[in-house]
Amino acid sequence: MLPLNRGAVKPAPALSTTPAELIARLPPAITASLGRAASLAASRGVRLWLIGGAVRDLLLGMSPDRDIDLAVEGDAVDLAAAMADALGGQVHARHQEFGTATIALPCADIPCGVLMLDLARTRVESYPQPAMLPVVRPAGIAEDLHRRDFSINAITIALLADEDQLQAGDLLDPFDGRGDLADGRLRLLHPTSLRDDPTRILRGLRLASRLGLRPDTATAEQIANALAQGYLRLLTPERILGEICLALDEPRPDAALALSDAWGVTPQIAPGLAWSEAMAQRFARSRQVGDAHRDVPPNPQPPTPNPQLNAGLLCYDLSAEQIASIAGRYPLPTPFARLLAELPKLRATALTISADTRPGQIDLLLRPYSDAAISVLHYAEAGLTGQRAAHYLREIRPARSPLDGRDLQRLGVAPGPMIGKLLAALRAAYLNGDVQTREQAEQWVRSQM
Repeated sequence: MLPLNRGAVKPAPALSTTPAELIARLPPAITASLGRAASLAASRGVRLWLIGGAVRDLLLGMSPDRDIDLAVEGDAVDLAAAMADALGGQVHARHQEFGTATIALPCADIPCGVLMLDLARTRVESYPQPAMLPVVRPAGIAEDLHRRDFSINAITIALLADEDQLQAGDLLDPFDGRGDLADGRLRLLHPTSLRDDPTRILRGLRLASRLGLRPDTATAEQIANALAQGYLRLLTPERILGEICLALDEPRPDAALALSDAWGVTPQIAPGLAWSEAMAQRFARSRQVGDAHRDVPPNPQPPTPNPQLNAGLLCYDLSAEQIASIAGRYPLPTPFARLLAELPKLRATALTISADTRPGQIDLLLRPYSDAAISVLHYAEAGLTGQRAAHYLREIRPARSPLDGRDLQRLGVAPGPMIGKLLAALRAAYLNGDVQTREQAEQWVRSQM
């Protein structure tokens, strides 16, 4: 049996709650947007369903806060365009061949301020080869639920509207996903599910980690067999990277990695990476201490996930060769690639920073590194090193020297490399308190000429 992430806590599902009571848990702005959407769908003669993660979260007593999945028994792309026009949003992506579209709506009720609605036409799928993108054709909601990956994702609520006021229709749960939620069980719906789409292994891993679910016997065997058959290796790097990015956006990516190690997934997607107690401690610090850029107390609320910071904390212990291997394997976004490349040298700098060093020397050591890398250092290193990294971001890096290059030229310094050397030395003197005013800075420059 594949192991459960012991750190995850599964909320108690509200199995006896009616569809109307579930819908009532949505924030008012989301309710209003979905009411308008249901009204637009009805005016076009199509049915709209709340589906997947949003329904699952509502059953668990949680309110969806960023992304809402909607199934459309009709033209989802056309409905998305109409919704964007009516609700003041924008269509971010549309894929006519799959019948899907994503729209972004301004929403003051959620922390990020933007609600993403993912619309998909109800459909059935067939997979010509393992790990290939599916061939799709339109179908009804019953067939759409049947094609889904896990039982807990095959639950849906019909969305109705009365003069734009959202109302709940039927709740469909043909595979007893609510029962699996109650029992903490992760259950695949089909024996060929992971052969058809191996990304479901990574999706299941995220769900198991976040919600504290344990695969049932058949699902555990399917995962083990799929890994043994090497189905993950059939995926393109882009598709695997997409799933990794979703894991980095989880509240506990370190817990997801621990479970990934236990399942045997990590060696197939990121050789050399492994969970450790030191990693768990640095993630715990990132959830407890204040923002490295601001002198603020710990936030009692769970922080918003920072995927770039999480990537740095996961990869902090990797060697330059291991990071180069990851960067060569996946098309990393430029900020992520730069951050990971900085980590080995920055980690070596940590010992020097922990010594009794003056601000000017700390500035000289850390100035070559990005804010993102120094933020990783702040959380990754306990004690004085982490404190100095945070102090550097808050106080030292923003400090402005009293003079700039033009000032030095007015004082008689000829254009050339000497200006850069003098500016660097002057900045160190200023940070160390040896120079405090513009007049003192000018005297210092004259003394160096």
